[in-house]
Amino acid sequence: MAILEKVSEKSAQSDTALVGEDTTDSQVDHEASILEVALVDAMAELQSLDKPDHIKYCTDLANHFATRILKKYEKFNEIHVVFDRYDIPSSLKTSARDRRAGKQPVVSYQITDTTNIGKVSMKQLLSSEKTKMSLTGYLAEKVLEKANATGKHMVVAWGTHCKATHTSMSQLESNQEEADTKLMLHAVDATRRGASSIAIHSPDTDVFVLALRRYPLLCKNTTFVTGTAQKRRVISLQPICTSLGPNKIAALPGLHSLSGVDNTGSFAGKGKLAFWKAFEDANDETIRALGSLGATHQLSSHTVDSIEQFICSVYAPRTTITRIDKLRWWMFAKKQCQSENLPPTRDALLLAINRAHFQAMVWFHDITPNPEIPSPEQYGWKLETSRWVPVMTTQLPAPKAVINLVKCNCSTSRCQTARCTCRFAGLFCTDMCGCSNMEDNCDNWSAVHDEDEELEELDVVDDDSDDLFV
Repeated sequence: MAILEKVSEKSAQSDTALVGEDTTDSQVDHEASILEVALVDAMAELQSLDKPDHIKYCTDLANHFATRILKKYEKFNEIHVVFDRYDIPSSLKTSARDRRAGKQPVVSYQITDTTNIGKVSMKQLLSSEKTKMSLTGYLAEKVLEKANATGKHMVVAWGTHCKATHTSMSQLESNQEEADTKLMLHAVDATRRGASSIAIHSPDTDVFVLALRRYPLLCKNTTFVTGTAQKRRVISLQPICTSLGPNKIAALPGLHSLSGVDNTGSFAGKGKLAFWKAFEDANDETIRALGSLGATHQLSSHTVDSIEQFICSVYAPRTTITRIDKLRWWMFAKKQCQSENLPPTRDALLLAINRAHFQAMVWFHDITPNPEIPSPEQYGWKLETSRWVPVMTTQLPAPKAVINLVKCNCSTSRCQTARCTCRFAGLFCTDMCGCSNMEDNCDNWSAVHDEDEELEELDVVDDDSDDLFV
């Protein structure tokens, strides 16, 4: 987000439309009717909500939340409160949410007016997805009730539902999982209904990137609002879009997903800045390839080759090498780079590109209310114990002859965890390992190895015939 903000600082402030774009109805000021719309990432608001001592029951929390929303966004004619969806089994987001929750115990709560949450922290209350699913529906109804009582125009989206206090919003009923994409759906719809200004309130860089990509479909006065009350930032989208131009703006989601987001992971040692520098110098073909990520279900070989060349430029700026395996060898042989500083193998890179493609595909359908997205299994993940985990490679990390020379230096443990080099490589320990000096065999010992030892103790030699000679 900070990188993109600097782009706007370099751009001259202008009220003209995007360079190379026709002025569409969405970019025309609606002077006849002023409709100022606030789009709010509801779960971000809830997670940042303070919980005073007077909140004892869920009804107190709902009243506190609704009051805060109405007060904070009172200057807007219409407020959209958009929640994430939590009723999707085996969601990609589950693993990311588990990482954020850490090791704290997960407790589910039955959400009713009289549920006592006086001694429950907000973090603990939101630790369970089952609780969040119930809580978002409960809060949505309470916010609508409070807005109705005060005469405020309020739109609330949760699960697959969308209701408003003043009109039907059936066109915004959506099966999308994340508020990130639903916010774009609401922004485009608000523009079509004549919004003169739109303020998108979210702390999430994903939302910022998607808003920039959709800016040609939004009213000219669209801003992104982020930060805390002490460091609140209002970022105008128009200067950034004008500076980058339509092709690079369209490529931002692909760049963002490839360089690392919650679901896709990132390249070791290569952060957003390294990718941005390569992006600034990228040729038109590469920009088009990044822009095409997520546009179709199937990746073309041409797109893959262009992105592979782009990744080479991330690791070695101004290089003429266009194949990742050749770059790996060059960096190892000429630069003596250690393994953690080398680019991924081509097999690992293809899987990473596929994961980025899938995430970009979800984002590409952000203004489709009910998109049909294929299974993640086709794009670099596998399902393990109801959780999607990334497939890092489909090939051995080294030739099998080399892998079999792996030995561990374990001396005090029983080789029970992945700290054991042999266990981590999927191999049994051998006599070369440090654990072979322990009085008791380790837990990673092969049964076949034990049989061989018994034969040696008996001085028995097996010559692969039917007879044994002592």
